Amino acid sequence: MSDDEDQRDAPSDPTQKQWDMIISFNTKSQARKVRAILRRHNEELARPHTHPAEYVRYNAHEKYKRLTPGNELWAVDMVSFKKGWRVGEQASPSCGPSLARGFLFCNTGDQAQKTRTFDYLNWHLLRAMPGVYHDSFPAIATYVCDDTVLQSLASRDAMADDFIYCSARGKPDDPMQLVKPALFTTRQLEGNPVYRELMMETRGNEERRKRSREEANKNIIPYLSKYETVEDGWTVADEDGAERYFDKDSRERAEEHARHVYDNWTGVGAEDENNDEHQREGARARFELFDNGAD
Repeated sequence: MSDDEDQRDAPSDPTQKQWDMIISFNTKSQARKVRAILRRHNEELARPHTHPAEYVRYNAHEKYKRLTPGNELWAVDMVSFKKGWRVGEQASPSCGPSLARGFLFCNTGDQAQKTRTFDYLNWHLLRAMPGVYHDSFPAIATYVCDDTVLQSLASRDAMADDFIYCSARGKPDDPMQLVKPALFTTRQLEGNPVYRELMMETRGNEERRKRSREEANKNIIPYLSKYETVEDGWTVADEDGAERYFDKDSRERAEEHARHVYDNWTGVGAEDENNDEHQREGARARFELFDNGAD
């Protein structure tokens, strides 16, 4: 079934869809890290001026790409899979979630915001858990759910409303809090010599995957990664998240722009509990709308 067939159009705009997404994991430690990344996504969306701008690339030959969250993630369920639901070649993370448990959650928006969500989550998942491989592929990643995945669940338990919810923060106390460093991060990979030794005399990907499945030590991974981050310039984001970049020699211009943004800030000066509850009601309403099968 294709993504388009699997998803239902949002009622107000045919380009807006509900995306059911899932990230699988095995251990409680991995679950805590996944939850922290989901919450960070929502926090950076709700409070863009509290986070530095991140520009990332997966190797030194790529161009940097601004890493930004998509739309809000909501309606999180903790799930477990039926034993043996993926076997053989289908057990590979290249075919879908492959670990025993996971978080299932919702996201609404168009294709562009879906891509932003995937890019954001997968970068942080891979960086936080670089050693979790299965069948020679990174095992903790974001997937869109299809009927096959949903029918393979053994259990599904709803998490509390505030599991990854993050309320919007109001106007900062000082305009200089709006001036954030711009971070440029490069991921660098090198082959793991222990893995190379394990794969001696194998031929082709399938032989290597078979040996990887049979190896008792699951901590032997194909690649070793490291990340190098440099600060280069400044960014200032307004209350709507619109961002402006200033090079490293333009700190004074960045501060001047921050004062302009601060003086024209129209929101409240602190977190508003009533507004917070209003946003919660909106999130619940969206969930109920789709859960009731609205077209």
